[in-house]
Amino acid sequence: MSIAAEAPASILDQDLYKFCMQQALLEHYPDVEVEYGFINRDPTTKLNQPAVDWLKSRIAAFADLVPQPDELAYLRSACPYLSQAYLEFLAAFRFCPSEQVLCTLDSHGNLEMKITGKWCEVILYEVPLLSLVSEAYFKFVDTDWSYEGQLDKIIAKGTKLAAAGCKFAEFGTRRRRDFRTQDTVMAGLAQVPKDLPGMVTGSSNMYLARKYNVPPVGTVGHEWTMGIAALEGTYENGNSLALKKWYQTFKGSLGIALTDTFGTKAFFANFDHGLASVYNGVRHDSGDPFKFIESVHAHYTSLDIDPKTKVVVFSDGLDPDTAIKIKAHCDKFGLNCTFGIGTNFTNDYMKVSCPEQKSKAVNIVIKLFRCNDKYCVKLSDVKTKHTGNLKEVQRAQSELSLSGMLE
Repeated sequence: MSIAAEAPASILDQDLYKFCMQQALLEHYPDVEVEYGFINRDPTTKLNQPAVDWLKSRIAAFADLVPQPDELAYLRSACPYLSQAYLEFLAAFRFCPSEQVLCTLDSHGNLEMKITGKWCEVILYEVPLLSLVSEAYFKFVDTDWSYEGQLDKIIAKGTKLAAAGCKFAEFGTRRRRDFRTQDTVMAGLAQVPKDLPGMVTGSSNMYLARKYNVPPVGTVGHEWTMGIAALEGTYENGNSLALKKWYQTFKGSLGIALTDTFGTKAFFANFDHGLASVYNGVRHDSGDPFKFIESVHAHYTSLDIDPKTKVVVFSDGLDPDTAIKIKAHCDKFGLNCTFGIGTNFTNDYMKVSCPEQKSKAVNIVIKLFRCNDKYCVKLSDVKTKHTGNLKEVQRAQSELSLSGMLE
């Protein structure tokens, strides 16, 4: 296996929605203290000590990351919804990893990582830290893979999607095997024929969107709704408050509503005519996408809103074949759809020693655990993805009249 090039030392090697949430936090919750925690959903993929040592060195290097004038100028031109006040904040922004990030191996060899500090400051850690953990694993633990064939593979995937009429974006920063892989993905997508009915709509990664001259794309993270619900003391109206505050900041830009922070039942209960009218559409990120299409269509129809005027963004563990099937179902209901594809683009490898066997991607997340002294929870439409303090999860389920326990 050849050695991958290191990721660029750039504030732009980050997903768009993190900058957007940072601006919204500065407006609504500038002084909230938070704690994030790392979760490895697959304990068979553990880091070894050399991987952790390398990871720590990369985390320490965050202290030297300084936003450059040309990078800020790019944000200003590519993202007109980012305010001048926010860009001035970002120009002076600095990471303090020695104070904000704790990274260790426990006695069982499990990676423990905790991020603490002001929410509006530490929010930028999650995506690059996850990408570094993945890179560390595949640099020092699982090395039975090769870059060979990756460019042809992504060109084939992108062409297949576009030929089927799918509009899709690259969403794979946090899931990438390494930066070289994600760069290869974007280079391949740039070669997808432009005369097909579908198209590449952009990348969530700001650095690569700039490099390949495609739109930076993104929505909003679960943490926005999780934190607001905790801080405001309501799960029942958590989605509503989060959507209203987001709209106050962006005035209709970035108008895709995330549906599954506390389950779609709770979301639709909050997504009234006023909100459904001003938001351009919704994002599906867990649960059955085909049932979701039917629920979305029924909800818009019940509000006397033409579903054909809205869009559904799908982003849950997609591959080209699944996306094409989802599009066909959307077409039956007259729903517009787009796709954000992550792991299948930026961490899809086979073992060199056994080319018929997948080189399994890591399954890792960093989740918001606390805002000030309040626990934060997520109630996915998939119960195994519930996160947070067990008693708080149960309290949220009770308030929302949801059955089931944390698994």
